[in-house]
Amino acid sequence: MFDSSPPPICSIVIPAFNEAAVIGETLEALLEGALENEFEIIVACNGCIDATADVARKAAPFTKIVITKKASKTMALNQAIAVASHYPIVFLDADIKTSATAVRKLTERINRTCAYLAYGRARFETRRSSWSVRTFYKAWQQNPYFDRRKMGGFFAVSGLGLQKLGLFPDILSDDEYVRRNLMDSTVWVEEAPYIVQAPRTLWNLIKVRSRIYRGNRALEDSGIRFRRPNQKTRNAFTFIRRLIRQPSLWLGALIFAVTVVAAHSKNRLATDNPHHWDRDTSARNVLKD
Repeated sequence: MFDSSPPPICSIVIPAFNEAAVIGETLEALLEGALENEFEIIVACNGCIDATADVARKAAPFTKIVITKKASKTMALNQAIAVASHYPIVFLDADIKTSATAVRKLTERINRTCAYLAYGRARFETRRSSWSVRTFYKAWQQNPYFDRRKMGGFFAVSGLGLQKLGLFPDILSDDEYVRRNLMDSTVWVEEAPYIVQAPRTLWNLIKVRSRIYRGNRALEDSGIRFRRPNQKTRNAFTFIRRLIRQPSLWLGALIFAVTVVAAHSKNRLATDNPHHWDRDTSARNVLKD
């Protein structure tokens, strides 16, 4: 029988490493209100030793499952992109919550503007986090980086953008790799919100920041640097001025400074694999509760 239904408006790639605790909720939130055959969803399981694939199939039976034995997010991304059939491709981390409406908005905007990259509006969920983590986030969001909105965890890349990116190299900061390569053709979509669960404890926050700093340093070492080399310094001075002017954020500024020092110290003292993914298990426990 001839199928007259329209094709999916995009492919959604969800890399997953032992995400059985959260992948079901992520897919259920994503598909609530979605039309039949509206999205092609690809869950890229990499190095999983839990029931991630089974939970994903149960939550969304039509989902394509790509399985790789190696625990490598970038390898999973490359394999998922290779089997994707529709553009743009929306990338979604397995522990991030968003909606079908948000995906539609991203897809519509990137198609209309012909941008390489479109990303949504992040909201940090800190209600279950410790007071020190909540205080950190209040100060951290004064960073000028947020003036241009945070990019990461949920974004869309056009077909031309994917051609410019090529294969993802073996790196930790895949989101930052995308941002730095496509920043000249980027659009922010306020109507595409998504929820990022903050770490529950300060130690887990330090682990996350450690991974980010290590990944960004690796990008710098490989030659993928900021287009405006002085921008990073200007941002730092602006950040400091903003914090100084708001006494209510001074404690947060102190916690931020301690976190930065601890994260960099952790990286200097580490003797394990530089590609090791410091995982925030506390946020996943929050999502299970």
